Amino acid sequence: MAGLRRNARLIWRVWVFTMRSFLASEFFILTAILQPIIFASIAFFLFQAGGERAGEHTLLFAALGTGMMGVWSTTLFGCGGAIQWHRWEGTLELLIAAPSRYDMVLLGQTLGASTFGFYSIGATIAWGMLLFGMPLNAAFPLLLPVALAVAILSLGCLGMLLATSFVLYRHANALSNLLEYPVWIVTGMIVPLAALPGWLGPISWVLAPTWAMEAIRGSAIATTPPLLAMLLCLLLAAIYYLLARWVLRFVLDKARRDATLALA
Repeated sequence: MAGLRRNARLIWRVWVFTMRSFLASEFFILTAILQPIIFASIAFFLFQAGGERAGEHTLLFAALGTGMMGVWSTTLFGCGGAIQWHRWEGTLELLIAAPSRYDMVLLGQTLGASTFGFYSIGATIAWGMLLFGMPLNAAFPLLLPVALAVAILSLGCLGMLLATSFVLYRHANALSNLLEYPVWIVTGMIVPLAALPGWLGPISWVLAPTWAMEAIRGSAIATTPPLLAMLLCLLLAAIYYLLARWVLRFVLDKARRDATLALA
């Protein structure tokens, strides 16, 4: 029990530190707040230019989708290089040698990155309400905070898997750029999944942003509670975390054997 409290306290402190660091970063402010507002404006204007009056659900669908685009971008860039940042800052060796578990440090960092990304949804909803008169009436208001929580957890665990995997590649930043737009499309952030080719379905099913998007949209505009999407978010979070721990153990063992722990 004491170990559980210690790990929870460690995750909390790393989470707070990560949030403060991102608030001081112009890049992440651009990614999490300004960029989603630009995408949301384009989506709202496209609905208007189509000659069809955008309804309440249509505008909210677009606001949530463009907000989740910012969440994914922040998670991808904030988590993908997490271990590399420790290397560049010269703190990786200290974190590995410390008595505290490094996977808990990494989990707190990736949860902080995914949480910061959810500023995007708040920004796009506020933008739609202020400039486009979008009403905010959630279908299941009590489920919406739960949907946001499971979305943060699943994306944070996915970010931890990305962080442990990307450290094996010298050009991880290029890989992050490569994964941004395809995931926007395949997880239904830009267009509904039903409008995509059928062969993309199995790919979207194993990606947490798909079910995070379904859970949040379902809580806001669906007619039935998105309980299945929430359960799948939790299931994927557990799978991502276990995979990330295994990859992290492999990466650290390899770095110790090759004496490359501090080498970028």
